Amino acid sequence: MATGGGNERSTGIDDPLPLKMIYTALMLPRAVGHVRHRRSRCKPAARSPGMACTCRCLAHDYLVCTAWDNSVSLYAFQKNGFAIQSRAEMQMTQNPHTGPVLGACWDNMGTKVFTASADKQGKVWDLGSQQVIQFAQHEQPIKCVHWVDPHSMVVTASWDRTIKYWPSNSLGSGTPAATVTLPERVYAMDVRDNIAVVATADKNIHVFDIRANPQQPMKTHLSPLRHQVRTVALFSDNRGYAIGSIEGRVQIYHIQDSDQGKNFAFKCHRDARNQDIYAVNAIVFHKLHGTFCTAGSDGTFNFWDKDAKQRLKGFQQLPNAITCCDFNHTGDVFGYAVGYDWSKGYDAQNRQMESLWLHPIQDNEIRPKK
Repeated sequence: MATGGGNERSTGIDDPLPLKMIYTALMLPRAVGHVRHRRSRCKPAARSPGMACTCRCLAHDYLVCTAWDNSVSLYAFQKNGFAIQSRAEMQMTQNPHTGPVLGACWDNMGTKVFTASADKQGKVWDLGSQQVIQFAQHEQPIKCVHWVDPHSMVVTASWDRTIKYWPSNSLGSGTPAATVTLPERVYAMDVRDNIAVVATADKNIHVFDIRANPQQPMKTHLSPLRHQVRTVALFSDNRGYAIGSIEGRVQIYHIQDSDQGKNFAFKCHRDARNQDIYAVNAIVFHKLHGTFCTAGSDGTFNFWDKDAKQRLKGFQQLPNAITCCDFNHTGDVFGYAVGYDWSKGYDAQNRQMESLWLHPIQDNEIRPKK
C-alpha cells in the first residue's frame, strides 16, 4: 500500500487514562481519563505481570477495559474540542472472572457488558444493578465475544474449536441456541450486523451469514497471508474484511467473487532501519468514513484508506506495543491500549508504559483523500 500526501508522522501526543497495565480489550461506548491533543504519560494505579487491552465503541461516552489481571473496568469521558475529560466509573467486583479476560462487547443499549475469559466462562455485567451472571461455558478459554444486534443475541468463540450463540432473552440458562464446530481454535473474530468472520489456528477464514444460516459458513478460504492471523475486521459496509498477521502485513479481502480483483496486501509495522517486523495486533474500521486503523507490536498506529491504497496518517512511536484499539460511536475519539504483548518473550518484557490512551480525532486525519 502506497503512502499518500497525509503520511507525515504526528508530532502531537495524547494523554493516557489512569489505568492498569497491559490490557486485552477496549470497548468504546463511554469513556476514560484526561486527554488533550498533547501526550503525557499516565502512571498506572497498579502493576501486575502480563495484561493486555481491548476496545469497543457504542452509543455512549464510556470505555470498557479488560485485562490479563482478570479485571473488567468502566471509564467515562467527555470530549470538548481537542480536550477529553475522563474518570474511572466502576469495576466488575461481583462474581469476577478467575482468569485473564480476553474480550468484551456491549449490548445494543449500552447498559450491559459481555466478557470472555480464559477461565472458560462468558459473563454479562449489568451496569445498572451491578449484577454479574455467567451466561456462557466452553471447554477451553473463550477468545472472542460479540453482540449480534439484528438477532439480540451474543456469540462466543473459543479455543475449544466451537462458536456458540446465546439469545439475550435466555441468558443464564446455560444452554446455547446453537453450537458450531470448527476444524481449529478461534484466534480472531468480528461481527457486524448479520455477517461474522472467524479466523482459526489453521489460517482458515470462515464467513457466516447469521441471518441465512448461522451454523454453516457461506464461505471458507485459506488466509492469503503466510503467517499466523492475529486479527480480523469487517469493512464498515460488510463487503469484505481486513486480516492482520504476526509478520507486519495486512490483507484486504472482499467477500463476493465478483470483487476478488480488488483484493490486495500491504506491509506495515516494520522498521526499515534494522529490518525488524512486528505483529499487527488490531484492526478497526471507522463507521462513517470506511477508513481504518492498524495498531502493532512496534508501538505505532496508522490510519489507512483501503480504496485509495494509501496511508492517511502515521503517529509517533510509543515505547511499548499497542495491544488493542477502537473508535467511539461518533468516530471522533480513538482509544488504544499500550503495554507489553509478550511478542519477544519474558526476558524482553517492557514495563515502561502500561496504560490506556484517548486520541481526539481531527476529521482530516481519518477522512479519505479526494
